[in-house]
Amino acid sequence: MKKVLFTTFALMLLLSVSSFATETRVLTMGDNNNILLDEANIALYPSRVMDYPNLAIGEFSNNNFNNFGINWKFGSANNPWVLGTYFSTLPMMMPSDYDGAFNGFGWDIGPMSNRRIGLVYGRALGGNNFGFGLDYISSSASYEFQSNNSEESFSIISPSFGLTSNAGDWDIAADFNFGFLTDKDAQGQVETEKDSYYDFSLGGRMFYQYNPNYTLVPHVGATIGNHGLAGAGNPGDTNTYKRTAFDVGVGINYEPAQNVLAVMDIGFRYYKVKHENTTGGATTEMEETTTTIPYFKIGLDADVFKWMDIRFGATSDWDSNKQDAVMGGELGQYKNNYASNQTYLGFGFHWGRLHVDTYTDPGMFLDGFNFLSGANNNMNVQISAVYEMM
Repeated sequence: MKKVLFTTFALMLLLSVSSFATETRVLTMGDNNNILLDEANIALYPSRVMDYPNLAIGEFSNNNFNNFGINWKFGSANNPWVLGTYFSTLPMMMPSDYDGAFNGFGWDIGPMSNRRIGLVYGRALGGNNFGFGLDYISSSASYEFQSNNSEESFSIISPSFGLTSNAGDWDIAADFNFGFLTDKDAQGQVETEKDSYYDFSLGGRMFYQYNPNYTLVPHVGATIGNHGLAGAGNPGDTNTYKRTAFDVGVGINYEPAQNVLAVMDIGFRYYKVKHENTTGGATTEMEETTTTIPYFKIGLDADVFKWMDIRFGATSDWDSNKQDAVMGGELGQYKNNYASNQTYLGFGFHWGRLHVDTYTDPGMFLDGFNFLSGANNNMNVQISAVYEMM
């Protein structure tokens, strides 16, 4: 159960700034959240929270306890509903141009922690399961002095909607992000303001059991977005980034034996960002496009002992990148083609109601434990812990 911008895009296609739900198991099985059934699915399809009530979920990485959440079950046995509440200590979110912070935007007062809460609500609706998620990110600061009336704030509100069939054989979801910004100098004059700041995504998948051992999982996703700032430097100036992307693939869940699951996902992906900059009435445009044809994701989850599973995963993105570039004052294009590969090693541990998933550092096996080898390595890169409250 995220390298440079494009290699994280598979998770961003169904865009969500939400930090809830476990990630380690699906990550170590080849970054395959979209074709596996796991509580991590809640981040993509909020209606899946109905399948995972009464869970406490913790996420750990970089020597930090990054996320903690509880899925609470309410209502009667015949008409239950589930509410997930999640909190994060991850670094603050900044206004983004899809590849980092905006050029020309800076905090005069200073950036502040802004991750407030993630919520997800689910219940039966019309014979299917409905889910609604909401992530709220916000921070602000202001001075009220005769010599200083500066004010700064940044907020993102992210509602999402999901629907899952009563049989659990298909999911659809829609996700929105709306950003809000205030940036005033010491005289109370606007330095930077939002020109536009939104994202919209749609996605879906279907599980088709081909035979007792194979299940096919076709899936599709698309997203558009527009992040822009105005007035950075001079009134009338704008700096806008427009994003268009889609992803189509087919996954396979293969169960050759009891307690053994192999997964594979094959598809193609398109991602384009168009940058428009207006300065002094003159507008320039630059584009960057990455096409991945194809991408491969494979993973294995198999039991070793009753209390331990082994997990392997790998991804391979066959990318073609094209971007407008300036070299020696001359405008042209830069093109490259490459394969971006990643491998994963993990373990799953089960002790009664407690389940721990690890993304393990291979160096621990190659070098041995630190106290034996003297090597400087971590036992695990990432850990997820789930406790069943039932």
